[in-house]
Amino acid sequence: MASSKHVSIGVFAIVSIMTGKVVQQYALPNHAVSVLTAANISIASSTKDVESDVTSHLESRIEVMICVTLAVGIWQVLMGTFGLGYMSVYLSDQLVTGFTTGTAVHVFTSQLKSIFGLRRMRDFNGPLKIIYTWVEFFSAIRYTHFPTLIISAVCLNFLLLIKYGFNENKWTQSHFPCHIHLPGELLTVIFGILASYYLDLGHSYGVDIVGFIPLGLPEPRVPDLSILPAFAMDTFAIAIVSFAIQLSFAKMYSMKHKYQMDPNQELRALGCSNIFGGFFQCLPSSAFLGRVAAQSSVGGESQVVSIFAAGLMLIVLLFLGNLLEALPKACLGCIIAVALIGMLKDIWLVRKLGKISAIDASVFLISLLAVVILDVDIGLAVAVGWSLLTVVLRTQRPDVPILGRALHTDIYRRVNDYKSVAEVDGCKIIGFNAPLYFANADYFLRKVRAITHLNQYHFPDEQQNPTPKQVKDHDSPTIPFTDNQPPVPHHSILALPKFHLPHLHHHTTSQEPSIENEFVTAVKPDGTTITDAATWTAGYFDQPIKHIILDCSSISFIDINGVQAVKDLAGQCAAANMTFFLASCKPEVIDMLMLCGYSKDLTANHIFMHVHDAVIQALRDNEGWRGEARRKLVVQSCSRPINLSN
Repeated sequence: MASSKHVSIGVFAIVSIMTGKVVQQYALPNHAVSVLTAANISIASSTKDVESDVTSHLESRIEVMICVTLAVGIWQVLMGTFGLGYMSVYLSDQLVTGFTTGTAVHVFTSQLKSIFGLRRMRDFNGPLKIIYTWVEFFSAIRYTHFPTLIISAVCLNFLLLIKYGFNENKWTQSHFPCHIHLPGELLTVIFGILASYYLDLGHSYGVDIVGFIPLGLPEPRVPDLSILPAFAMDTFAIAIVSFAIQLSFAKMYSMKHKYQMDPNQELRALGCSNIFGGFFQCLPSSAFLGRVAAQSSVGGESQVVSIFAAGLMLIVLLFLGNLLEALPKACLGCIIAVALIGMLKDIWLVRKLGKISAIDASVFLISLLAVVILDVDIGLAVAVGWSLLTVVLRTQRPDVPILGRALHTDIYRRVNDYKSVAEVDGCKIIGFNAPLYFANADYFLRKVRAITHLNQYHFPDEQQNPTPKQVKDHDSPTIPFTDNQPPVPHHSILALPKFHLPHLHHHTTSQEPSIENEFVTAVKPDGTTITDAATWTAGYFDQPIKHIILDCSSISFIDINGVQAVKDLAGQCAAANMTFFLASCKPEVIDMLMLCGYSKDLTANHIFMHVHDAVIQALRDNEGWRGEARRKLVVQSCSRPINLSN
């Protein structure tokens, strides 16, 4: 029923612990739960006498447990039916990898007791469980049971030899006509049972074995639904954690084996299994990491493996349970430990991510450390919270580049990235690579003011005139100063590093030369001509900024605070004798501007379809061109502002 081909369900430690807390809190000796709503008294406030009495009433605990399992299944089916599997989008690949690696550390640590035969080693729960467990392990290691340790050493070496010396060894496999996979885990179980049976490891050497396995299935029983409302919300938390664990492993293996996984289908399948298990005294289920890793390591590639495993488990429970009673627990611990090696290797992924993206590396590292240190449930919440916070941090202080025009084109790119890009005379073109909303509106204003030398009181900052840049073979008359406005420094073209844009022809639908080229073509003293003088001029730095153009192509949405910031900027530009234009706005941005209302300094006539349209309009405003022929060419080459009245 599920879409994952590799995930096998079973009990998971943290899910069982959360279930045990609910059972401990709500199980009462009279096999029922009393909800005292009239006096606003919670069941959680039961006296210590009642809690101590609960331990002697197994039936009451079973009654609550099967109701918890049923409730968890109902929650998951409802979430899957209403499509809440979309929550998986908040689990990034780095988060899932860190989470699964952290859970692998938990499972590996839980096998130390059986591998070393440490009967005196205590178990811990809750935050810092891993730290306490390892401290306890090194404190109790002097009590290692050597027969158990010898069995573990033999099993580990055998499994590693099969895994890396045969199954995954290319040189060994090259000697066979086809790939041969030896079932090392199955052979370990068979040899372990035979050795334990004939050497009497359990009685003669004190080795911990599986022990008594009851034959048959538990008798089905209908849960008492009358007690369900008392802990319905507690079961919702269990349902979320169970699904998150299931989804993490399903997503990881689907990416590894390159197939599609449906989160909603996973929810429905997991919920149905829990509802069915609720009638057979089962704990809430989730992905069982040991079995998943073991099935993947033996070459399982489809859900047939899970069907075969379930069928084999049913046969064992019904008929063959007594054959597994002699199996040493150390053999099972070694099988799980070797199967987890691949997941534990993912810890070194942080080095690769660190070279690519520090933020993605932090998501992986915090997910891993939070799960390892704070336990699975709290660690998952911390990991998701940090992952979402990184999205906010990225948009809170985005890049605000200065754009320039590529020579002979209507393409505008960052002036710091391309040698063939320079700013346009009298214009400051600015980009904003993020949504514009309440969290970055003030940052947007500060950056634009710093770039254009505006201040919040609408006056341009006083500064010295920069030295004109010297550009070889580019001479042309310059635009004179107006209104005694101090010029703004521009980036030097020749000093710009990095990339070269390809030499592209100017985009035009007419066979006639563009108005820009006609207007700015200049004749040098030696008789040669140059073009694009409006962008490439020797006196380029002498031009004062009269227009500020905001490239909105990267602004996916804008809120009320963002609109107000744009209006404030337009007003400051107007007070400083500058004109503010918007270009390449998305429909959502334009709709928001219309809903919030324009201002006298920002109207529909200040919005342009493309940056190049706004630049040509700015050049026309700055120059005050003359001549009917030239005016016609301007009309032909310059797109009009967006008409928002329709």
